[in-house]
Amino acid sequence: MIRCQLKRLGVIAVAILVTVGFGFVASESIGFEDKDKNSVGLRGQHDEILGAGELEENSGAEPDRRAAINSQSRDDQFKSLIVPFLKKHCYKCHGSEESEGDRRFDLLDFPLTDDNALIELQDVLDQLNLGEMPPLSEPQPDVAEASKVIRWLTAEIAEFQNQRKGTGGETVLRRINRREYVNTISDLFHLNTTSFDPTIGFPADQKVDHLDNQGQALVTSGFLLDQYLGAADIIVEKALPSLVKPEIQEWSFEDGFQQGEFTGFVTGVEFREKTERQLNRIKGTLRNLANASEPDKSKSIRDRANTEFEDLARTVERIPTQIRLYEHPRSQRHVGSYGYLSDFSNGVPHDGFYRIVVDVEALNRVPPYEENYSKTRTEEPLMLGIVTGDVREGPLHLPQKIEPELARFELADGKQKVQARVWLHKGTTPRFTYVNGSHRARAAHIEIGTILMGQAGLKPQKGNDAYAYGLQHAKLPQIRINSVSLRGPIYDQWPTRTQVELLGGNSFERTRNRANLTSFLTRAYRRPPANDEVGRILKVIESRESQGVSPFNAYRDGLKAALCSPGFLYLDEPVANPSTGNRLSNHAIASRLSYFLWSSMPDDKLISLASEGKLTDPKVLERQLDRMLADPKSDRFVNDFLDSWLNLDALGSTPPDLNAFKEYYIDDLATAMKKETFLFTRHLLDNELPIDRFLKCDFTFVNAGLARLYKLDVNIDGSDFRKVNTTGGPRGGLLAQSSVLTVTANGIDTSPVVRGVWLLENVLGTPPNPPPPDVEPLDPDIRGAITIREQIEKHRNNPACASCHNKIDPLGFALENFDAIGRYRSSYRRGKVDPSGVLPNGDSFTNVNEFKTSLLKQRSKFARALTEKLMAYSLGRPVVISDRPEIDAILLDLGKYENNFRYLIKRIVLSDTFIQP
Repeated sequence: MIRCQLKRLGVIAVAILVTVGFGFVASESIGFEDKDKNSVGLRGQHDEILGAGELEENSGAEPDRRAAINSQSRDDQFKSLIVPFLKKHCYKCHGSEESEGDRRFDLLDFPLTDDNALIELQDVLDQLNLGEMPPLSEPQPDVAEASKVIRWLTAEIAEFQNQRKGTGGETVLRRINRREYVNTISDLFHLNTTSFDPTIGFPADQKVDHLDNQGQALVTSGFLLDQYLGAADIIVEKALPSLVKPEIQEWSFEDGFQQGEFTGFVTGVEFREKTERQLNRIKGTLRNLANASEPDKSKSIRDRANTEFEDLARTVERIPTQIRLYEHPRSQRHVGSYGYLSDFSNGVPHDGFYRIVVDVEALNRVPPYEENYSKTRTEEPLMLGIVTGDVREGPLHLPQKIEPELARFELADGKQKVQARVWLHKGTTPRFTYVNGSHRARAAHIEIGTILMGQAGLKPQKGNDAYAYGLQHAKLPQIRINSVSLRGPIYDQWPTRTQVELLGGNSFERTRNRANLTSFLTRAYRRPPANDEVGRILKVIESRESQGVSPFNAYRDGLKAALCSPGFLYLDEPVANPSTGNRLSNHAIASRLSYFLWSSMPDDKLISLASEGKLTDPKVLERQLDRMLADPKSDRFVNDFLDSWLNLDALGSTPPDLNAFKEYYIDDLATAMKKETFLFTRHLLDNELPIDRFLKCDFTFVNAGLARLYKLDVNIDGSDFRKVNTTGGPRGGLLAQSSVLTVTANGIDTSPVVRGVWLLENVLGTPPNPPPPDVEPLDPDIRGAITIREQIEKHRNNPACASCHNKIDPLGFALENFDAIGRYRSSYRRGKVDPSGVLPNGDSFTNVNEFKTSLLKQRSKFARALTEKLMAYSLGRPVVISDRPEIDAILLDLGKYENNFRYLIKRIVLSDTFIQP
């Protein structure tokens, strides 16, 4: 099937088939056995259970601990110590009569024989260490009894981990995902990808626990292979478009502007505005002509009338001569949201920088009416935005999937000229937006138009009369663009940096093909290519030349073939020397590090160090980590990890209700929310602050829109962000940030259950079991319940629901003071908000700040959850039970460094697990 698809795509596909043999990865991932994981003895985690003395005893030398246990046979010890304890405290809920969470502890056997048994015992140990089991409603074991069981389980689990060393889980050969593909293409070819996404037709990457880089889920289908072929063609055409430098061109536009369906209204309004005086003048001329008695005078009047008619015709032909913007681009109706150049819809002829000059007017920022009909921020300057548009992707007067903001201007009141140097891709055109415009321009013009018509003694005759009258006569906030000029393409150097790298100089020389390909493939494959790999691509080039293709175009086809090869699309992770140890090769370490911190390929420095065999030196690895975190490309790590960890890539997937949450759209809060969380996390990372601050702190980062949402008394200009103190208020930490609060709501209302589950999964790392299949989402007998708490309490009366909801609900209710966009509230439409609750460990709280304090007592649980998520993200595979000793060792070291977030990332990179397949 794949061969047929390749044949259908033409000679390039056939060449790729010949050279790279892609069929073996077309439908499934390739696995490698995960070799040994260094084992470190497990220890009890909480002095709340064991006490400081017990912790010290538990961390003693392994021989002493084994000697104590071996005084009696281990099998007898299991039967006499562990089985009675489980029977007394666990069988009631996890036995033959009831098995909550599909856990049957009565079936546990000893000695341990497989990972399933190990996971079950580890779960028992974790729950005892955390003090969450048995439930508070059940009889509790005394400290001595629990300590003895914990010590025994800890020792046996450590022993089993040592015995199973060298088996472990499976790490698959991982394909780079969509975002990594875009970043890699950008870095490999130095392409501007702000408005160019070669993966736009790719299928969505499958996720594992919200992570989109897990190898076992990143399979390659025939359809995706088709998309790779098409993307490679576009990418190489952009990287090597021509050997001839494009000439600089200039364009000017003063009329013929379009705004989609809104154009008709603008045309009608401008026609009345611009022709009314001319028509009155023509009427006067015609009256004079009718009254003229002398022939010479009549001729002069006729000539004047002809001239006036010609002027009128030219005026009408040019209308509309302005772009008029009234609404922000996130509005519902898009009345004057976008303006574009209708005569330039097909866009610029070449990729490159273009100089744009705009003659613009900012009008009526403060309207002369008692009421603010447009509901704009009259204290803010009007802001003009320039975004890209592509007529191939949809109408230019409506939002498009890819429309990055290329420039933004805060306009002074009145006329002015603004200019910017922006990058435009071939076929794209600039569009103009009123960034902080109205969200109700049509309604505003109808309201004020009706009033003004009444004042003029007029009455609307048709449906749009008041609207049109308002557009013509009302003085509401608006941006008018009178003319636009473009000049380009402009290049900082020619040949471009990309051309010089790919051609090995300023021109193409066929004799340099092998050397150029070797250099290119070293970067594209993230390792030196084998001679036969270079030879295969050279055969593609030779084959294309034999078919009559020019040497230059044949070379480009060779590059396209390389972009469709497994060497580029898959992260190869071979061991350095299978006979001497289970450690990744230096080049594989370079790739793992760069895709962890940059979501992209290694740079020349990393490749050079890998070639010198230096990346296994922890000091070298640590210096590279510091260098990479200081690079702007590390922003990708912060953004991408937050998207995965906190599920922030789903922000906006359930848009908040337009009427209930207008500020979400007026202030572009979706963008601001994500930036707040990014800046907050970046601050913790750069300043080496403890991960505890994720749970509770006294600062955050806001712009003017977020400051209004949070009711913070700070003065911030426009879209600038500033660090602000939140002492005494509910803000501070992730759980009070609107990004998290919005992504855990449904756009209309909040659900304590949804937020509680989110907290268990993403913050505490203890996701609840799915609800039983026969249990409704809410118990049908909730009549008489007023608040969401009453509804859920009625639902929780079902015994099948109670055990999980006792964990879920208190977490969710703690955040009920925040509505569906994170705005603070003290009451619902019916009833007051009650955020109080009791956690499974017995801690009680009455508000969100007390709740965050309670969470801090569970910092070890949070630290483990975050560490495991970071580890899985860095490895491209889930954390498995064999990783537990390494995770425990990392957490032990993390505590010595005051839970430093930056140290945590460094410790993961320096771990044995990170440099193993």
